[in-house]
Amino acid sequence: MGLTKKHELRSYWSTNPIHNMPMYSAAMSRTRFETILRFLHFSYNTTSCPSGHPAFDRLHKIRPLIDHFNQKFADLYTPAQDICVDKSLIHFTGCLGFKQYIPSKRARYGVKLYKLCERATGYTHKFRIYEGKDQTLEPLGCPDYLGSSGKIVWDLVSPLFGKGYHLYVDNFYTSVPLFRHLFLKQIGCCGTARPSRRVFPQRLLTTRLAMCERAALCNEELLAVKWRDKHDVYMLSSIHADTTVQIERATSVIEKLLSVPDYNLLMGGVDFNDQMFAPYLLSRRTRCYYKKVSVYHIQLAIYNSFVLYSKAGRTGSFLKFQEEIIENLLYPGGSVAPTTSVVSRLLERHFPNVVAGTSNQPPPRKTCRVCSRSGIRRDTR
Repeated sequence: MGLTKKHELRSYWSTNPIHNMPMYSAAMSRTRFETILRFLHFSYNTTSCPSGHPAFDRLHKIRPLIDHFNQKFADLYTPAQDICVDKSLIHFTGCLGFKQYIPSKRARYGVKLYKLCERATGYTHKFRIYEGKDQTLEPLGCPDYLGSSGKIVWDLVSPLFGKGYHLYVDNFYTSVPLFRHLFLKQIGCCGTARPSRRVFPQRLLTTRLAMCERAALCNEELLAVKWRDKHDVYMLSSIHADTTVQIERATSVIEKLLSVPDYNLLMGGVDFNDQMFAPYLLSRRTRCYYKKVSVYHIQLAIYNSFVLYSKAGRTGSFLKFQEEIIENLLYPGGSVAPTTSVVSRLLERHFPNVVAGTSNQPPPRKTCRVCSRSGIRRDTR
């Protein structure tokens, strides 16, 4: 349904020639599909703790699905060195306690996810769903003073400790304590910084700079830089040195900090992931948030499968990959969808016609095809 989008769910099973698609009715009846969708569950409601209980889980309805995909994503593929952490949004406008409003996203309202993605392919290595401000996150080994944004990054990156990865984040996650602790875990970090962050060097804030000038301060493994472009840019990095690179523009050549073009190039892994399957995203109105989130995660798994498919040396687009999945699921034997008599008469342009006579049978007649299907023996001209 993400490949062929219609205004109503029932249009997929419509016999109207404008909407008719025989694949859906051949695979499953509309009543059967609606029944499965109505009773779709991933956990037992009886095992859920009541609100206010210390073990209460707001994502109890889809917790098995989240744990399963997080484990499979990490086990099946090892990302390249450059990774990034950023937020994504699943469109949802119903009543939900942890629904978020993010004006910079196209959906604006919905369920927020934090993703750890590989930059080169957009492969999602791990994700976490935002559960509300009152939900505390205590990752194993994480210092308490890092704050909520730092704990999110720590939780997502912790399986990659000690492997020499380079992490890129935006100013929501960037902080001096986080970068320092991750450096001790052999995770180099780079990101734009908010000058209002605690521990960020205040000497850089009062330094006036001309166009393309920079000011830098170094403290052990961390480098804090202020660079003047169209506005002041603050960067914090444990990967780069205070060096510049020449960038060609339309009319001139300017010098930029090495961390700036690297950040612009390597930060967009999550956006690339969203961009790849956004044209095929299945989004239908529902009151149950967990149904929409579960379908989103299944499509996320399909894209990760496409990355593994491409890494194996196969060629083809993401669209072609999805079409092959559909064909193999619905028709494992390679046969095409059976065409009903109604669809045949509408699409193949069959009309009643008088049967031509022969020398052996002057009044020509043939067995009625419609009656014979019902077990009735009847001839017709």
